[in-house]
Amino acid sequence: MKFRFNGDTDCPDWILAEIYTLSRLSSVKLKLLGQVVVQGIIMPPIQTEKIDKLFADSKLDADIDLKSCIACLKYIISSATRFHCESSALQSELQQLGLPREHSNSIKRVFEEYNGALSENFKAQLLRVNPLEGVSATSDPETGCAILNLNIGGKQEFVTVTPKLVDNLLIDLTHIKKKMSELKESM
Repeated sequence: MKFRFNGDTDCPDWILAEIYTLSRLSSVKLKLLGQVVVQGIIMPPIQTEKIDKLFADSKLDADIDLKSCIACLKYIISSATRFHCESSALQSELQQLGLPREHSNSIKRVFEEYNGALSENFKAQLLRVNPLEGVSATSDPETGCAILNLNIGGKQEFVTVTPKLVDNLLIDLTHIKKKMSELKESM
């Protein structure tokens, strides 16, 4: 079976196995656990102290099942966010996997509450190798070269650019801008 929260692919076997563990929690504890896990995704690390308090009086083995519940919820909520799954589809698909209705509804509520923040968090992490924080340029009158001051990841890097390279960069950028405009018009 294909699931939208998993990118229209089959659900991993370990998720199927952990659905039973999640169903052993109360729906209220599952919602609280989901909130802590999502907050940990947005602002790492996951606050295990809060989770330990949640599991203190439960029937689950805190060493094994706690970690598996965290991993399962993190996977389900992260995948649903990445694949732009609707909350109602997530709820019905979790029920198809065997999670009780109240539990599915708890995860759905957590997903609806934090979906925007999760999306922004994932977008901020997308394809960022070295985040450029600032650029300034000066000209060296002796050599005629441009000196770029790049602030990358809190470090300052200086790059000397020859006049010929500046001209080539300008030509390339205008060519790219033209292609992007053509692409935009064709859509």
